Order: sequence, then structure tokens, then C-alpha cells
Amino acid sequence: MPTKIESCVEAIVTWHGNTDTHNGVNPAGERSKLQDGDQLVFDISSRTRIFRPKAMSGMGMFEVSRNRLLLSNFTTFSTFAIENLEGGAELIKVRPRRLGIEIPFEMSRILIPSGSGIAELSAFSPPPAILGPDRPARAADSDMFRLDVTSKYFAVLVTLCEPRLRGSSMAAVPSVQEVVERLKSSGRFTGANRSNINYHIDYLADQKLPISHWAKYVDGGRMHSKREALVAFALRFDLVREEHLTLLPALHVRKRNAEVATPTLRPLPRRVTR
Repeated sequence: MPTKIESCVEAIVTWHGNTDTHNGVNPAGERSKLQDGDQLVFDISSRTRIFRPKAMSGMGMFEVSRNRLLLSNFTTFSTFAIENLEGGAELIKVRPRRLGIEIPFEMSRILIPSGSGIAELSAFSPPPAILGPDRPARAADSDMFRLDVTSKYFAVLVTLCEPRLRGSSMAAVPSVQEVVERLKSSGRFTGANRSNINYHIDYLADQKLPISHWAKYVDGGRMHSKREALVAFALRFDLVREEHLTLLPALHVRKRNAEVATPTLRPLPRRVTR
């Protein structure tokens, strides 16, 4: 059920699923275009999770206003989640009864609870405004977050972040052994083992990133994983981004009747050409 923004002032909403003859409309081929100032109230079947546009009384609404795509939540209890498909683990929540929440990502996955499952849409929004040459960007005030992208510790950090960059904010963080397996085909990591990968993780946690207050006991509970804390911190502050995945060895190509070495990873979505 993708949603596409073809230009800065137009949205195209489509979806897929079982044929629904609600009001005599076949949703498999339905398209709804939104231009600047237009609104689209929608509903989702609690039984089939089919997306129904132009609903009289819906659970939410899309709106294009001033080249921004907005989402409203008309429900009483359901929270909508908007994930950044390009930034890994970036997440916006549209809580019940909230109106006109801007979708800030150019490529988004929208998750809406419906019945016993989750309905999924995708949104391609207008690009954000960027600081122009008439007002130069300010230099960084701190060297705290400057990481050497050519270093081994950075390759380990990218490997830890990879599933969430390629998948979703709920993707599991790799174990130390999985990091070893992912990097061992790289010439720089010949002979990699759990001990030296743990060394780089400890170096990141103790020397490079201020995560000590995240990786500690909370209310007497279990200790947060250093790996989890590193990934959350790196993705939250854009220290590891999609382009850094090119620093890792190429993923194995899926072959028929062959086991894939990294089954939880998938290619990144292609950017829509506007």
C-alpha cells in the first residue's frame, strides 16, 4: 500500500490487497491524487486491513499543505508510527487524536494498527528546505562525534547498525559473532574473532561515544547491551548513515536452494524519481 509524492505539490495514494467492492470500488486499481491544499480521509478495514480512501468517517487523514505532507489520527487508542526508510531507526509517532503531524522524511513507512494486524503504507514526501549559500552553515562546536570512517572501529559500528539501516527500527542488533561473520570476508578483518570485535565495541563505548548513561542498570533491571546503546546513539545523531554501508563487504546474492549468509538484511529502497 504505497503512497507516492510525485512532485512538490502532488501526492499519489495507492494500495494493494484483496479486492474490496465497498461502494462498488475495486481498491486494487484505485489512485487518489492530492495537490497542495487537498485532503484525503481514509479508513482501513479491521477484517482485511484494506486501505479505503475517501471514507466518510475515517481513522485518519492525509493532507498536503505548503509542500508538506501531513497525517492526522482520528482514532481513540491507536498510535500510528512513521519510520524513515533512509535513516534507520528514525521514528515519528502520531498519537490518537493528533492532527496535522508533518511527515518529515522523504521516504517513509507508515504503520497503522488495524484489527489483529498492522497495515503498512509508504510515503514519498517533498524534499526539505536546505540552508543556502546566502547563510553558510556553522562549523561544529565539538569534536566529540567525529569518527574516523576509515578505521576498524567504525566498520564494526556500521555493521552493528546495518540491520536497522536496511530494515526497520525493530531490527535486531547483530551479536558479536554475527559481526565477526559479516566482516571476516574483508581483508582488514582477516582472522577476526570475538575478542578483537569486542575490543572495538569497548573502545567505541568507552572512548568515542558518550553512552555510559545508557548502558547501565535501570530501576534494578537488566543491563542494556553496549551494542544496543551504540546503535541507538549512532543512528539518533546520524553518525552512521546509509552511504556508510558501502564500507562493508558486499552482501551475498540470494541463490535458489542456497542458504543466504545474512537473511535478515535486505537492499535499501530505491529513491523515487520525481
